[in-house]
Amino acid sequence: MQLSLDGLDRLVDSLEERGSLPAVEAARLLFASRSIPVGLASSLLAEVCADDSRVVCTGATVSLAGAPDPLLDEAEFVVFDLETTGLSVQTSRICELGAVRVRALELVDSLQSLVDPRVPLPQPVARLTGLRERDLRGAPRVGTVVGRFLAFAGDTPLVAHNARFDQRFLERQLHRRESRRLAEPPLCTAALARRLLAGRLRRVSLSSLAHFFGVPTAPCHRALPDAEATAQVLIHLIGLAQELGARRVSELRTLAAPRRRRVHGKRPLMRGAPQRPGVYLFRDSGDQVLYVGRARDLRARLRSYFQSEAQRPSVEAALLALERIEWRVHGSELEAALEELRLIRELQPPANSRSRQQNRGFYLRRRGDEFVATKSPTELGPIGSRRQAALAGRCSF
Repeated sequence: MQLSLDGLDRLVDSLEERGSLPAVEAARLLFASRSIPVGLASSLLAEVCADDSRVVCTGATVSLAGAPDPLLDEAEFVVFDLETTGLSVQTSRICELGAVRVRALELVDSLQSLVDPRVPLPQPVARLTGLRERDLRGAPRVGTVVGRFLAFAGDTPLVAHNARFDQRFLERQLHRRESRRLAEPPLCTAALARRLLAGRLRRVSLSSLAHFFGVPTAPCHRALPDAEATAQVLIHLIGLAQELGARRVSELRTLAAPRRRRVHGKRPLMRGAPQRPGVYLFRDSGDQVLYVGRARDLRARLRSYFQSEAQRPSVEAALLALERIEWRVHGSELEAALEELRLIRELQPPANSRSRQQNRGFYLRRRGDEFVATKSPTELGPIGSRRQAALAGRCSF
């Protein structure tokens, strides 16, 4: 499990775009310093990045480490569940933690502990979980239990059901302990089930999934049984993902990821883009051009696609299908604009509104001494409607 500072996240973002950075430039980015000696930059980076397995510091250069991506049949996960005194991460506390280790699609180890929340246990929570305040008095403090969990999990990917809820409570404790947070969100079995069981199951609560798959452990709002049920559901979901062609953990994460994360994960495709005017082409796995655009600054424009939520539906679809970005540098923004128009006309990429308008419009073609409207593209068009095209044809005499 990786813990990461926000500054390291920004450094990783830059490395994903550019591949590697000189130590001085990386230190300036990480520490917001205008000037820093090379030796000091290297030593500070080595110290700060020592516990983050995503980053490698080698003398005067900083780069990304190659992330392990095991086969699903051989992968290891730690599935965890938290019971809390309420729903608010600000006012509620963890009162139980359970975790299960899955290795090669089998449950092999577990961890469970009650937690003394140091606040009264609300009656609705007591009725739901069966816990009593007397059960929690004298239990370990949350810092101790979270420390045991971190040692149990190690660098293994985390999994939880409705993971965002558990992640927020866990990260609150991590922030208090080390002012850090998880570098990679836990894989969410609820999100994975929504993707894999779309049209087959309306609700993806843990109890619904446990019943659907017929797993041996019944969820009961206690941390360890719920973690075991989630782990058993995960194994079934991995089987469904494999039927769709997923083979590695990264592919399972892609299936579970929300739109923002799936698109954000394609940032490395823009690596090496220059800060110069030009055109760019989005291509899919078959190398078909999905979208053509132009930019005054290619790097800045491409970065905006992976940071913004506001995209047209057609561009959104192109981003989700994106496998390769091609760019062509031009001497000016005007040259880029002219090349963009030429490429859209020639390639008619499906995500470009101009190419769709071109397909919907009308054109003029010569018939004898007059011009008539036609749907077939010619040099004269497109024109918005047949009536406007007819009027334009009469005006051309």
